[in-house]
Amino acid sequence: MVSYRYKAMEPGKSPIDITIEADSEADSLSRLRSRGLIPIKAYGEAGAEKHSFRLKRKDLDACEFSDRLMPLLDANIPLEKCLAIIEQSVPEGSSRDVVRSMRRGLHEGKKFSELVRSQPQRFPAIYASLVETGEETGCLPETIRELRRFLNESRSLKEFIVTSSIYPVIVLGVTFIVVIMLFTVFIPRFARIFHDMGRELPAMTLVMLKAGEVFKTCWWVWPLLVAGIIIFARKLRQGGKLKNKWDKFILKIPLVGKLITAVQISRFVRTMAIMLKNHVHLLPAVKIGIRVIENRAIAGTFSKVTDELRGGSKLSAALNKSPYMPPGSIPMIRIAEESGSVGPMLEQIADEAERKLKVTIKRLLAMMEPVIILILAAIVLMVVISIFLAIMEMNAI
Repeated sequence: MVSYRYKAMEPGKSPIDITIEADSEADSLSRLRSRGLIPIKAYGEAGAEKHSFRLKRKDLDACEFSDRLMPLLDANIPLEKCLAIIEQSVPEGSSRDVVRSMRRGLHEGKKFSELVRSQPQRFPAIYASLVETGEETGCLPETIRELRRFLNESRSLKEFIVTSSIYPVIVLGVTFIVVIMLFTVFIPRFARIFHDMGRELPAMTLVMLKAGEVFKTCWWVWPLLVAGIIIFARKLRQGGKLKNKWDKFILKIPLVGKLITAVQISRFVRTMAIMLKNHVHLLPAVKIGIRVIENRAIAGTFSKVTDELRGGSKLSAALNKSPYMPPGSIPMIRIAEESGSVGPMLEQIADEAERKLKVTIKRLLAMMEPVIILILAAIVLMVVISIFLAIMEMNAI
């Protein structure tokens, strides 16, 4: 048996955390309901959270919302009651206000998909489209389960990148601090000693002393640089021509461009796969897939795909016109079109793309660590050699 963790509550009582021993997730939900408990949130298999790192969120996002909603729907609780339970379980603030407004919308006769679509900051476009399909087919619980899996996979990839980057970023930060200390504290002290002696110093020592002087006198450059980066990042978020130029430029950077392309294409293919598997028509699935691509240069190459599909072209032929689509994926999609299994094939392509992406990121970060350490060692060695040469020169005289 496997242990499953839930946040659950009895009617009129406070939520509690509970672990259920069961053969499957469905069996665990059945055992939970037999105890008179209403599931609020599913954590998954007990112990799994120990092996992963998750960033805490202040607000209820689409992934967290799905984690809370899915077990309630599986317990055959009406949607309005589900939202009432979720409203009670989230802290006071904007998140509770959003859930409360969605409950109010259901009372007014609005569709759940309309209410989700009215919150674009919290729910991506794919969420509303799939919920609408689930409402039409009467398979809303299954749809929420698919969305939960999709969102958790996307979040897992982001957290993998963040977690893998922590150590290299720390090493880079320590390197930066050490270099600053060398050139602003250590070297200037030796500069005063050599200046008092009035000796002619070797060229390498003079270069190091000059660099230390520049670091100390031009300290104001660093705050300006940080401020410039912050302003630049805000401008990029606003979009416009700067965003277009930056997206084109970053794709030309070796390795970085390949990584960004892999991330964007993986999201694009994964979104189309989940849409098609849940009976969304091809054209809307492609449109929403293009909308999740954040890099405008890449998204622009797919802008004509919808026109090609309207003109009667197959998906494989339309996607083949983008230079960013992996060449090996096109024949696979073509075969899937003949067998009528495009959705599952796209999911396999996305799985393989994400697997390769994780391997590439691991290797890149593994390479960065020794490179940063070697750079730091080289700088320290140059400083030591320059001072040693100066001391040798003075002793010779």
